[in-house]
Amino acid sequence: MLNLLPVLDLAALGWFVAIIAAYEFISTRPGVYQKSIAHYVQNHRRDWMIEMSQRENRIVDGQLLGWLVNANAFFASTSVIVIGGLAALLSYGEKAREIVEALPYAANSTTALWEIKVIFLMMIMIYAFFKFAWAFRLSHYTVMMMGATPAHDSSHSAARLDHANRTAELLGLVGWHANLGLRSFYYTIAGLMWFFHPVAFMIAATWVVLILARRDFASHSRAILKGSDPQP
Repeated sequence: MLNLLPVLDLAALGWFVAIIAAYEFISTRPGVYQKSIAHYVQNHRRDWMIEMSQRENRIVDGQLLGWLVNANAFFASTSVIVIGGLAALLSYGEKAREIVEALPYAANSTTALWEIKVIFLMMIMIYAFFKFAWAFRLSHYTVMMMGATPAHDSSHSAARLDHANRTAELLGLVGWHANLGLRSFYYTIAGLMWFFHPVAFMIAATWVVLILARRDFASHSRAILKGSDPQP
């Protein structure tokens, strides 16, 4: 495969993998993660499950989780549709390549390089599918945990609190895998720029990581979830 990639394309692919791997590694370090929006969301998930365990009527909680299950199923189905579209694109690669290369500043690609680019996007979306499918499955486990929450009475208070914390951790895994699936859509958008030019691919990959970093660590929603949002 390396022999099929020109030096600039190989450098662009290496930059894409390196910058995303570096961001995923750095953002999950304990000291960094505790400042991220994901950390504050998890705190609210824990508060939600504790409040849920103290309610006698938990119908609303079940409905909210049901919407989460449906959302993960929707994105998993969307990933499959995109994979199918990319597979179909392989059959019409020559015509699609001519259309793209007719655009201003678009770099020329060999048939083999074009197919590598399509397969590259398919791999990202396959990864997204597995993440959403696993999040969907974990959602079902969370539903069972919620259903098994001890009854609301003083004799089960300690067991109820422990169960609520474990349910929140499981729900956090749902959000974690779903978030990785959503990030794959961002990465696919960056990957689309490879069809135009490898430099555009590197710029798009950097732009996507900067967007993720801002939303994870400097967004307005993060400030609200943290509880330090300044009043206008």
